[in-house]
Amino acid sequence: MSIRKILFKLCDELFERKDENTKEIFPKKSTLLFQKNDLSTYIWYLYQIHINENMQTNNQLGFIVPSKLIELPTFKDGLSTINIMFRKQINYLENKNLFEQFSRHIFENVFDNAMLEFNIRASSFKLLICLLTNSNEIDFIRMLNICHRHKKSIEHPLYLSDTELYTVWYLPTKPLVIFLSNVSRIKRALDRRTTSQTYADYYEEIIPNIHINKDLIMGSMKMINKRKIILNKHEDLIISSDQTIYYYPIELLHYAPLNQSDLILISKFPSILVRLVQLHHIEQLRKLFAKNIQCYNLSKSNEVSFKDCLTEYMHIVSLNRLNYDFSISHEQPSVDILFQATTRRSVNEHFDMENLEILGDCFLKLAISMSLYYQYPLANAGELTKEKTKEISNENLYRLAVENKLKNYLYNDKIIFQGYDSNWLSPGYINRINNNKNKYTHQKAKRKAFADMIEAFIGAFLLSSDYITTIRFMHWLGLNVIPVDQNDHILSIPPIIPTQLDNEIRRIFHDEEFEEIEYKLNYVFQNKAYLISAYTHPSKSQNSILNSYERLEFLGDALLDFLVIRHTFLNYDRNLTPGRVTDIRQDLSNNNRLAYILVSANLHTKIRLNSNELLNRIKSYINNENLFPKNQSNNNRLNQNIYQRTDSTTPKILADVFEALIAAIFFDSNNSLEIVWKVIEPFLGTLFDRSIIDPNLNPIRSFIDKGGKILAEFVNETGAVCLVQMPDGTLYEGYGESKKRAKYDACQQAMNYKI
Repeated sequence: MSIRKILFKLCDELFERKDENTKEIFPKKSTLLFQKNDLSTYIWYLYQIHINENMQTNNQLGFIVPSKLIELPTFKDGLSTINIMFRKQINYLENKNLFEQFSRHIFENVFDNAMLEFNIRASSFKLLICLLTNSNEIDFIRMLNICHRHKKSIEHPLYLSDTELYTVWYLPTKPLVIFLSNVSRIKRALDRRTTSQTYADYYEEIIPNIHINKDLIMGSMKMINKRKIILNKHEDLIISSDQTIYYYPIELLHYAPLNQSDLILISKFPSILVRLVQLHHIEQLRKLFAKNIQCYNLSKSNEVSFKDCLTEYMHIVSLNRLNYDFSISHEQPSVDILFQATTRRSVNEHFDMENLEILGDCFLKLAISMSLYYQYPLANAGELTKEKTKEISNENLYRLAVENKLKNYLYNDKIIFQGYDSNWLSPGYINRINNNKNKYTHQKAKRKAFADMIEAFIGAFLLSSDYITTIRFMHWLGLNVIPVDQNDHILSIPPIIPTQLDNEIRRIFHDEEFEEIEYKLNYVFQNKAYLISAYTHPSKSQNSILNSYERLEFLGDALLDFLVIRHTFLNYDRNLTPGRVTDIRQDLSNNNRLAYILVSANLHTKIRLNSNELLNRIKSYINNENLFPKNQSNNNRLNQNIYQRTDSTTPKILADVFEALIAAIFFDSNNSLEIVWKVIEPFLGTLFDRSIIDPNLNPIRSFIDKGGKILAEFVNETGAVCLVQMPDGTLYEGYGESKKRAKYDACQQAMNYKI
């Protein structure tokens, strides 16, 4: 372990033991905008919010900030297309009071920020809202008139308008109402509400110190639902489900904080503002990556749609050669995909990081495995696996998120704009309530969430750039993905055997008739040593010129995992959830499935080993007529729907050879993923398609989901035994070399015969 990692670990565990499930509190990026700016300066910056919706344009909304924003791309917000345009510098101090008065009117009287206190100087979110004229100047007169509406009474019924909004001021909820100008039945305050009481008498009785003018017409009103502010969705003014017409004397009515058209316009502001701040920070993230990776020039962002990027980008992950050719790249991750990579499912967006995380996880394992293979030519598979585990651990990925200052880019909490549970900090405000003081400015997440974000970033780079740019990004993070020597030169691939032994390899190839394997694979090896090594068990490699298949199997496992995930996402649709992707991944790369494929394709016949016990186990497996009926062709075997996911009799060597073959083809083809996939896809194809439609789930998980119970697990002189029971009382017994294998076997039997 490096000194840097040791120091981090010591500091991290100085006071308490922490793991991936430890929860941490960290700042919300959505509430950070010019937090540290000094407000003594008089120069602020005016921006216009250009809104285009349903072919109609509105340029009335604007805001001022104490520093210039990063240039932001056009973005979608609901059905609106938004463009943030810088207009000019202004003297903030000249109209400071009106700017602050107008913002307070909007956020306190329109959006009801009851638990927040206006304090622009102390706020972490320094921005003030304003309105603009048609000539893009600040509309101070209109802003002042809106501020003066607060609690303003109606002077005469003739001033009631169906374009206005009103509040019934004496009711505790202060409901919004609209005036119905076309109501046929007009009522006056002197009209009787009941046989014994007029409207004027009724209201004067229930409201202290009020005088109702009995000669005036009352307002005929309908209730309006208060507008809900939601990301990606804008509502029109909706009449309440209560269709009753209410008659109110004008003495009970005040102007609402905004009229109808202004409320529709300004209600868009919070969600637009959230997107604006998110874009500002993602653009900062893009700059950070471009500056440190140094293999592409940062390009201007295209329109941002805040949508799931997998459907758009997945075809870009082509099967090129995976090598260390560090030529300059022009590809780079977009705002959309980086935002998705920072967004947890708990945020409740239309997308989340989970599938990007799965893709990043499998490429991380592949890149680390390949680099270690190059760096440690004498290390065995166990030693390589140990090093890989350290690199890909959540603990290490969390450390990298901290050291590279990426933690605060994570979005973990759903934004709630209104009500008791609101957690959105309005610009210019601070939390006035001491208890739960972090509610508006901080969020909480498990450490694993930050490790997941790192994997999602890797997936984002992979989808939107190329292998080399992704590897450069991982290298900048601090991951061991580039094999270099002491002089910082890229290492060459370790030779599979010394070149002087080529004649011996040719002899083995000829004598043991390995051309049969090439024929079945439809691939001719340039270096026959790779093929022979892939079939050589450790028991045969002792005192031999060849290494066993173990190192190749170590890399082949990662290659297969990546190719399986890539193919799965190429068939991506909206129903392919992260859980389903994981099921497919496990179904197609488990040892029993791979062993079945190897034998069904008749690729097992050249395995080289010196172990009678293992040889007998292989023979017992391939002679199992339930799996391999005598009269069944190889193609039919590959096409049938098998459920032999876990069978304690399946020799692991068969799956190991299959994975070693994948790595052997990879190295022999000069690291061509395309050739590897072309060779192995015919053996996986039908099973792949079936697994995507209906994957064979983990039998233990399926058994538990069906209501099954594990009754007993024990070890006797012959091995491990597990007894399970289905909900109908049926018992099944499983056997294996370990309790885990026995449990798999018992649950698989139960699921094979499920009722």
